[in-house]
Amino acid sequence: MLIKKDKRQEQSFRPSLHVEFDIFLQQQSQRFASENCLKIDFHCHDHNSDVPDELWGRILRLPETWLKTKKLVKLLKDNGSQVITITNHNNARSCWDLKAKGIDVLVAAEFTCFFPEYDLFIHVLTYGFSQEQEVILNTKRQNVYEFLRYAAAQDLPVIMPHPLYFYTRNGKIDLSLFEKLAVMFVRFEVLNGQRDLWQSVLTLNWVQNLSPEKILSYARKHNLNPADFAVDPYTPKVLTGGSDDHTGIFAGQCGSYLYIDNLAERLKTTPASELALEAMKNGDVAPFGQVGENQKLNIALLDYFSQVATKIKDPGLFRIMLHRGSTWDKIGCFVISNLLLEMQKHKKTMKFFSFVHESLQGKKPNKLLKWQVSKDYRFCITQLEKIADSRKEGLEAFTDTTNLAIKDLFTHLNRLIAQRIESAIKDSKGIRLDSFSTEEITRKIEIPSQLTALFLGEGKRQDNMSNIRIEKLLDKLSFPILISLILAGSTLASTRVLYQNRQLLNQFAQHLGKNQHSNRALYLTDTLLDKNGVSTSLSGKLKEIQRADLPVDFLICHADAKPTSHLHVVRPITEFEVHRYGEQKIRIPDLMEIANIFYTGGYDRIICSTEGPMAAVSLFIQQMFNVPSYFFMHTDWVDFIKHTTDLNQHERDRVRRLMRALYNRYDGVFVLNSEHKDWLTGHEMQLKEDKVFLTSHHTQPRDVGLHKISKASIIPGANDDTPVLFIACRLSKEKGILDLPEIVERAKKRIPKLRIVVAGSGPAQEQLKQILPDAIFLGWQNKKQLTALYLGLDLFVFPSRFDTFGNVILEAFVHGMPTVAYNCKGPKDIIQHNKNGYLVDDIAGMSSKIIEYFLHPDIQHNMQQKALQRASEYQAEPIMQQFLQDMGLELPIMYNNQRTVA
Repeated sequence: MLIKKDKRQEQSFRPSLHVEFDIFLQQQSQRFASENCLKIDFHCHDHNSDVPDELWGRILRLPETWLKTKKLVKLLKDNGSQVITITNHNNARSCWDLKAKGIDVLVAAEFTCFFPEYDLFIHVLTYGFSQEQEVILNTKRQNVYEFLRYAAAQDLPVIMPHPLYFYTRNGKIDLSLFEKLAVMFVRFEVLNGQRDLWQSVLTLNWVQNLSPEKILSYARKHNLNPADFAVDPYTPKVLTGGSDDHTGIFAGQCGSYLYIDNLAERLKTTPASELALEAMKNGDVAPFGQVGENQKLNIALLDYFSQVATKIKDPGLFRIMLHRGSTWDKIGCFVISNLLLEMQKHKKTMKFFSFVHESLQGKKPNKLLKWQVSKDYRFCITQLEKIADSRKEGLEAFTDTTNLAIKDLFTHLNRLIAQRIESAIKDSKGIRLDSFSTEEITRKIEIPSQLTALFLGEGKRQDNMSNIRIEKLLDKLSFPILISLILAGSTLASTRVLYQNRQLLNQFAQHLGKNQHSNRALYLTDTLLDKNGVSTSLSGKLKEIQRADLPVDFLICHADAKPTSHLHVVRPITEFEVHRYGEQKIRIPDLMEIANIFYTGGYDRIICSTEGPMAAVSLFIQQMFNVPSYFFMHTDWVDFIKHTTDLNQHERDRVRRLMRALYNRYDGVFVLNSEHKDWLTGHEMQLKEDKVFLTSHHTQPRDVGLHKISKASIIPGANDDTPVLFIACRLSKEKGILDLPEIVERAKKRIPKLRIVVAGSGPAQEQLKQILPDAIFLGWQNKKQLTALYLGLDLFVFPSRFDTFGNVILEAFVHGMPTVAYNCKGPKDIIQHNKNGYLVDDIAGMSSKIIEYFLHPDIQHNMQQKALQRASEYQAEPIMQQFLQDMGLELPIMYNNQRTVA
């Protein structure tokens, strides 16, 4: 469904959530007199949460936490908790151990209950039960209805934690689930320290809008009796809070105030745990704390991953094979366990993970350590010191400092990786980055089944991609790569966990009619400022987005560009040139920086238009935020390789399969011509029909203040009647420019005065100058210079056979210049044969049509008018409107079709 939103609402999505939730917390803080309140964290875990809900954790034999009970209790007390409870999964062992030691504790557990009709497991926080009741509860939890009816009959208060977060996704979950929850629960956790603010605000607004009439109508609809669950529809729901802490970092910093009248006197005769239970049953609860969105969970997962790296044991191949789960689950667990077990052999890496864990717990690394490590890693120690110091500065400072340190560590380590690779290449006698060829890269795609063969060669045979000593390079890279993977993995996992049910959150917000996520796309590209046709078309798209204030922002990686409206710029970690293909730079962006821009910018979908590093980033964003992703194909790389390399069919098929795997990862692929769409949906690429969208570039309005160039000013001896061909493109082999000498030579036999003007630059420029000595070469021309050339010269010639569109054809049409091109792909979708240009099959046909055009002046005038008419059919508004609608976006109401092409 397409949703129209006010631009201001989109930009204020997350700030508005913060304001709304802060107001709620402020109101809650004023409900009860503080002297009559007990402070409790209703939701926290220790080492007895030893069987995780996540499948991979069970396969790998990983507990949810290694946190000792004693440490958790101390942390809770240090953070002001006056009542202690521990809500481990499906057991209260820690609570019973504390009671055995004479410590007052509110017995509790977080039971995993099965919802049969949704094939769904949900959590239920349960309090105040006995050991005998715990056994029965564990039996009843196989059916959530039986569990909750038993709890109600035994007067055991329960809380529905994180109501919008589930540990799985399936198509059976719908809004009817929440109708049943409204009938079955009195208490809902609206503040969870490890969950997303959006989920918290949605839960809050949903619960507060549960009127008695709604609850009763839900009960009738689903044949449920509220009394069976101790629910009184006419009594307001109870809102609670808890930290959901597993690592001993945030416990007690989120929770609830429990109101007990005349508390001081009551405490003299009644244990705090009993008073807490009384307040729960009475509904005298007020949540407190902060929701840190993904930042807190990111810190918790980093701490958890650091401990996993040092504590994981071999789960056993046979056990993995026999465990419940899909084949991919088992393969993933096998790979991860082997990676981590190999990592444990690397002492430097293990020490670093230990330091990370200690820093997150507030313990600084040894002062001498900074001088013992190499200067490349002193930065890492400095960041860990900052993290440890920030524990003393409060929750907000610690959260901000740690997340900033994670980002800075990631950037520093990736720069170090790039420097070491560049240094290894420079010191070797092998290939250089700027000499990479498509053939070399493609032929090395085949990966040996034995890693030793890949890295070290087989025996004395050295058939690697270079003479670089791979084993030495890997030794230098293993530490920064492994740490970077853990940092990126914790960031990805923390956000992915929160947004794994994004579709449900969107539906829920739509149902509520508020708190709907902003609908905006982030457009990643490597080529916006390059000198080629793609950059020209992208620049036109950006200008239209800026002009109409459309819900799309571009992001580029560039060392010198400045950000503007609708344009983000990130600086590259490193960059290198591929000289063989012209002035083309490969820039490696900072992944964490782009992820942060996506998050803070309120984007909910991503599009990428280049298959290089930005494609990897787009897929990372897709997985991290669970958002729709799209790819815009500007280049047919299989055809490109066919025209620029000597690879055989088998080797080209490798590229095709690689491209197929890449494009299949996206929710949609945009193509620029019908032939390309047929190819992508055909047997070779096998994309689904509904995933491939046909689009086009749009024209940009002609600058009416510019005038045509005089032919005599650029061509010696020419006058206004001199017949002149014009070509503007990147001067490279695949553009077909090496056909030009024969085309011109053939045409000159009938039109001796024919001249040709060439605008552009590229790797084949010098070769073309040698074989076409009479041509006028102008080099790269800006837009104003090109306009004058289009207006002043006669016929555009386009000999490329691989272009997916041919943006220069549209540029020529905008200025009334017809085009002759080969009858292939992009050109045949734009040019109407014998109306605004010619479509030909070969060099002879192109020469013949050039002769026909110049020998018939009446044809020239008619084609010029038809070219202008055709250009008017490629206006920005309808093309951009369809483009955004195909991504599920809608343009602003004010966007209209009033612009015309001059």
